[in-house]
Amino acid sequence: MRTLLAFFFLLQVLTGHSQTTNTIRFKTIDIFLDSKDKSLAAYQLEFKSRTGNAKIVGVEGGEHEAFKEAPYYDAKAMQQERVIIAAFSTNAEGNLPKGKTRVATIHVQVIGDKDPDYSVELEAAADSQGKKISAETSFEQRKEK
Repeated sequence: MRTLLAFFFLLQVLTGHSQTTNTIRFKTIDIFLDSKDKSLAAYQLEFKSRTGNAKIVGVEGGEHEAFKEAPYYDAKAMQQERVIIAAFSTNAEGNLPKGKTRVATIHVQVIGDKDPDYSVELEAAADSQGKKISAETSFEQRKEK
């Protein structure tokens, strides 16, 4: 038995594998847009991990009825450490979100013990008339239960 344990330990050392460096965790990141006092009808943004130790494995819609469905996304880009997502709503002006709202949720597979360095960049936002509006983007990692 001791010989078998020593063999597995030696194998891990020689191959450079250890449980701490190959830890796989899953994180949930909420993406927010704040359109202040303007109605938000459409957006496009890029979310990415700048550290390269994360894979995006899923995309969900947001909290407001106008963005409940999963946004459109670039499946090819999602195979890397980034994803471009976009959504629009044809809801009437009064049925669109104003202010800060969660527009999407991104699910990430993290490899290793180090937390990724994420960024989100808004490429476009528009109101119900298709006019460009300014909005602020932010993200928040959900707390683990």
